[in-house]
Amino acid sequence: MITKKVHQTFSALALVLAVAVFALPEAGVAHASTNTVIDVRGGQYTPMIIHNGMTDVASVEAYAQAKGAFVAINGTYFDAYATEDQVLAKGGDVNVLRTFGHLYGAPLNFPSGVLIDNGKLIHGSGYGSATGQWGGYLGGITKQGTFIVEQATLSIGFIVDGNRSTVWRVNHPSYEDKSVVLYDKDFGRDVQLKPGDKAVVVNAGEITGIVANGPVKVPANGFIIVASSTANVFYGNKNIDKSFSVGQEATWSWEIDSPSGYNFKDVYLAVGSDVAKVNGVGGTSRPYIGGTADGMISIGVGNAAECVNALFLDGGGSVAYYKDGKYLNGPGRNVSNAIGFVWSPPVQEVKVVVNGKALAFDQPPIIENGRTLVPLRAIFEALGATVDWNQSKQTATAVKGDVTVSLAIGSNILVRNGKNIELDVPARLVGGRTLVPARAVAESFGAKVAWDPATKTVTITD
Repeated sequence: MITKKVHQTFSALALVLAVAVFALPEAGVAHASTNTVIDVRGGQYTPMIIHNGMTDVASVEAYAQAKGAFVAINGTYFDAYATEDQVLAKGGDVNVLRTFGHLYGAPLNFPSGVLIDNGKLIHGSGYGSATGQWGGYLGGITKQGTFIVEQATLSIGFIVDGNRSTVWRVNHPSYEDKSVVLYDKDFGRDVQLKPGDKAVVVNAGEITGIVANGPVKVPANGFIIVASSTANVFYGNKNIDKSFSVGQEATWSWEIDSPSGYNFKDVYLAVGSDVAKVNGVGGTSRPYIGGTADGMISIGVGNAAECVNALFLDGGGSVAYYKDGKYLNGPGRNVSNAIGFVWSPPVQEVKVVVNGKALAFDQPPIIENGRTLVPLRAIFEALGATVDWNQSKQTATAVKGDVTVSLAIGSNILVRNGKNIELDVPARLVGGRTLVPARAVAESFGAKVAWDPATKTVTITD
């Protein structure tokens, strides 16, 4: 059974990251034994939080493959323990399990604290609480590719006909009678109501219903607000029944109070934790994400010596670092979310013609280090080969006649009938597809390859 952690419902966030070795040949990426440094500023590398909603778990490998991330690490703490004894042993709040265990099933898998993905708050606690689990540090990667971190607070509001009420949490159930919780599509499932709860359903900016029985489906273009029907927590100290009616205009908002004036809505992602290194001061020795003096983003394990600012995260049983189709650390347990980096190479229109027929690809070919990389399966099948994929080894094997060719993601060794052939560039995972050097794989089956630089066309004939 997967083990997890349950934290106080008011706690905000502690992020679990762990990394090991990373090495890519392209410009803009540095590598060392304990950290990975990526230049996000050029727009070719996109950081993201990857999840399957707020109640599900998956492996870091599965998260990476779902988004085509070339590198990924495990994400935040999440509710994890199935019994009250386990929760108490870890200092958690058993009220969460007692209230929602039978509704959602145990373990609960709810993440802890603030998660901001692509400038949108997808999980967190407001109510004046700090955004980190203990110390209240919030760290993020901006759309300009820099790293920001500081102590900050979060506030969330539900606005009806211009009147604002305080929301305690986003996409995280609350057992308190007077709490107000907002759920949107990022919660990932129907919302269960505990006895006495009522839900205001908002779709396309308008209240469409007030319901007292769950489960409640979150509108695709809206959200729901859940509170006890007897809780006088809305504007004018009114309860749900006396505050709202169908047809009213409704929306929600959130703000980060940043003493440094940082804009946490202009980020690829932001997460919270309890320990940070700010302007070279502070920190510890454990997994981290941070920014270097020359504006790069670094993830790693250690004391973040290369970073000016860094957010220190947690380890434990969730630790997993996945790169180019394999684990370099872990795999750890299934986790609530992961942080991944997707590489998007410069757009270069490349045409591939096999035996007179132009091929269409869902992932376009790219040019790297002077070599044209093409989707492996499409080329092999166009040449009449059958293709088999080994998930555990991240290896594709193609057979045509008496020729067998195999190639693993991240490897620059192509194996033809048991003999190794060294490639100039390795197989690469881009957009969820395995890209390989066109000339090498085609010639491995005896085909002829021609390149026309004027029209950027690869012509393959067998």
